Amino acid sequence: MNTSLKLFRFLGPTLLFFGTFVVFPPLVMSHFGAGLDANLLIIWLIAVIYAVIIALTLRRRKFSYTPKDGFIITFVTWVFVSLIASFPFIGHGLSFSDSVFEAVSGLTTTGSTSITNLSELPDYLLLYRQLLQWAGGVGLVIIVLAIIPAVSGGMKVLQAETAGFADKSFSPRLRETARSLLRFYLLITFMCALAYWLAGMTFFEATTHSFSTVSIGGFSIYNENIGYFDSFQIELIAVAFMLISATNFGLHFLALTKRSIKYHLNNDEFKFFLFVVVVSIVVSTLTLLFKEDFSISESLRFGVFQTVSIVTTTGYTLEPLSNLGNIMPFFIFIIAFIGACSGSVGGGMKAWRVLTLLKIGFSNITKIMHPNAVSTTKMNGEKISSSQIEAVFSFIAIYITFFLLFLFVLIFQNIDFYSAFSGTAAAINNLGPGLGQFAENYSSLSDSAKLTLAGAMIVGRLELFGVLILLFPSYWKS
Repeated sequence: MNTSLKLFRFLGPTLLFFGTFVVFPPLVMSHFGAGLDANLLIIWLIAVIYAVIIALTLRRRKFSYTPKDGFIITFVTWVFVSLIASFPFIGHGLSFSDSVFEAVSGLTTTGSTSITNLSELPDYLLLYRQLLQWAGGVGLVIIVLAIIPAVSGGMKVLQAETAGFADKSFSPRLRETARSLLRFYLLITFMCALAYWLAGMTFFEATTHSFSTVSIGGFSIYNENIGYFDSFQIELIAVAFMLISATNFGLHFLALTKRSIKYHLNNDEFKFFLFVVVVSIVVSTLTLLFKEDFSISESLRFGVFQTVSIVTTTGYTLEPLSNLGNIMPFFIFIIAFIGACSGSVGGGMKAWRVLTLLKIGFSNITKIMHPNAVSTTKMNGEKISSSQIEAVFSFIAIYITFFLLFLFVLIFQNIDFYSAFSGTAAAINNLGPGLGQFAENYSSLSDSAKLTLAGAMIVGRLELFGVLILLFPSYWKS
C-alpha cells in the first residue's frame, strides 16, 4: 500500500489532536484577551478541516504499517507538525529561524529558547509554548496510535517513535499500550499541577509548569525559570516529578496495577539510573561547597535541583548555570549524556545502553583476568543477546558521529568550542540550557545555526536510527 496514503491517514488524527489540545486552549484564551490570534485560528481550522476530510475518505480503510512506513511517517510527522507549530511565533514577530527553533525545542521537549524576554509574550502564547512540550513529551505518534482504530503493524511506528515504550510491562496490544501510556501521562500531569498549586503557584503557573515538568521539557513562563519562585517546596515537587518522568513508564504502570514497587527495585536500569543521580548529586554538592565557596545550604539546593534537572534532561534552572562556576555545570552536562531511562519521556543515550556497555566492559575484563571462567552478561536476569550488544555499539558509534557533525557545524560558524559543545549536547540530548554564550538563551546564534540545532533536536528525539536509516538509498529501494 502506498506510503504517502498511510502518511495522509496518520496526519489526520495527529493534526486533530494538535489542534484540539495544543492550539484550541490558547486560541480561546486569546479571544478573552487581546482578541483571536489569527495564526492560531488558521492552524486550528486547517487541523479540523483536514481531519474531517481524512475521516470521510480514509477512516474505514485498514492500514498495515511496515518498519519502512514507521520511520518515514514518524520523521515526516515531526517535521511537518514542527513547521506548523512555528506559525504563532512568526505572527508575534519572531523570525522564521527563531520560530522554528522555538517550536522544535518545545515539541522535542528540549527546552532551549532564543526568546530573550518572555514577559513580552502574551499569556495565551506562553500557554501554547508550554502545551507544545506537553504534547511532545509522551510523543505525537503514541497519542495518535491511542485513537486510530484500524492499524495493523502499528507497533513498528511506535518503535520508530521512541525506544522502550513497546515494552512487555504493557499490554501486547498496541492500542491498549498507547492508551495506558496516555492515561498515566494525564494522571501525573494532574498530580504535578495540584502539587504546584498547593505549594503556592497560581492556577495558571501550576498548570503551565506541570506541562513542562512531566514532559521533561524545561520551559517556563518566566525569564528566571523555576528560580522565579524561590521556593523550596516548589523545587522539591519539581525534583520528584522530574525523577518520575525520567523513569520507565512501564515500571510505574506495573507498580500501580500490581500495587508493588518491587518492579522498580528489581530493574537494573532503574537502579543504575538512581545510582548515577545520587553520585552526581554528591559530586555536584561537594564541588559547589569546596571549589566554588557556596554555603552548605546553597550547595545542597543547587547540587540537588540542578543535578536532577540536567541529568534527567529536563533543563530547569534556578539561575544561569554560568553562575555556578565552571566545574559543576560541565560535570552534570557530561553525565546528562547517559540520559533518562528507556520508556520514559527523557532524552540522552538512555541509561540501559550505558549500563549494557559497562556490563560488557566488566565482562571482558573478567575474561582477561580469568581466561577459563564462564562469564554471562545479564540485564534483569536475562542474558544480553549478541544482537542487543551490536545495537548498543552501533547506536553509540552513530551518536558520536552525529554529535561531532553538529559540533563541527557550530564551530565552523565561529562559535567557541565550550559553547558549541554545550549547545550540541543540549540539542541532541533534548536538554535545553547551554553553557558559555548559551547559558541564558540561544539568541546569539545565526539563523543557519538555529536551524542546525533544530535538526539536532529532532535527531535526538527520534534516537538517531530513525533518521539515519532514511539517508541510505538502499532503504528507499527496498
